[in-house]
Amino acid sequence: MSTNILIPLDGSESTQEVLYYTHSIASSRPQASVTLLHVLPEDADVASQEAEMHPCLKPLSDLLTAKGWHVDSMVQHGNPVKVIATTAKEIPASLIVMSTHGRSGLERIREGSVTEGVLRDSLCPVFVLHSLRRGPLGNRSENLFQRLLVPLDGSEESAAILPCVQTFAKAHDAEVVLFHDSPEGTETTDDERGAELTRIRTMMEEQSVKLANAGLKVRVDSTSYRHSIREILDKIDHLDIDLVVMATHTKPELRHALEESVTADVIRHANCPLMVWAAAHCGEVSE
Repeated sequence: MSTNILIPLDGSESTQEVLYYTHSIASSRPQASVTLLHVLPEDADVASQEAEMHPCLKPLSDLLTAKGWHVDSMVQHGNPVKVIATTAKEIPASLIVMSTHGRSGLERIREGSVTEGVLRDSLCPVFVLHSLRRGPLGNRSENLFQRLLVPLDGSEESAAILPCVQTFAKAHDAEVVLFHDSPEGTETTDDERGAELTRIRTMMEEQSVKLANAGLKVRVDSTSYRHSIREILDKIDHLDIDLVVMATHTKPELRHALEESVTADVIRHANCPLMVWAAAHCGEVSE
């Protein structure tokens, strides 16, 4: 099955970082193709220019082409979120790779960012890099995805990401860590809480067995049930996590829902990339 990767660029990305991760993702998939996209404002007054020669796109295009990948370049006008989401649907994209840049990226998520909108509207997974975070652990340029962290909260929505996790982990021979992520402030009795934790442990064990039967290395971590965001960030550091994979519960019609979510806080603070997919769309496009 082919893999179509869409990479929106605005010229402020770390070209080398995007190259490392895109090359690692594409090299594990047959017939991979890459589309580079630069979005200009609707009323931008710029001279016409071949997309292949655009300064935002050409450096990465040249690097990827030199590695043997099929690369298309596009320059479009309009609202960036709408253009990216529409382009991803038309290709159709199997994955969107986006880089955020400090205060101009997801650090401004409460004011509404392009990445926030794409995460909300995309029909396919979104791979989020942060140019101000550390590079691949140990400065690796190969085998970038050795261990994946998958936060789960016991809901069907969070578990909707697991088929995507299975596909990605198998392609990269990565270990999967299923981690119980429980929001704070749940008002339940001790008995109710105990029953809920038992249900979640059972569910996670069943999910781990299914992944193991698919040939994956998998473990379950359900040792903590409070301060979920801090625990996820601690796990990233202590377990040398290379990628966090999670579903967001955000619905497209809820403009500000993402800013209140665990997903948003993890994206803002995690010291590794994330791959995020809106639970409502999981499975609509094969990764």
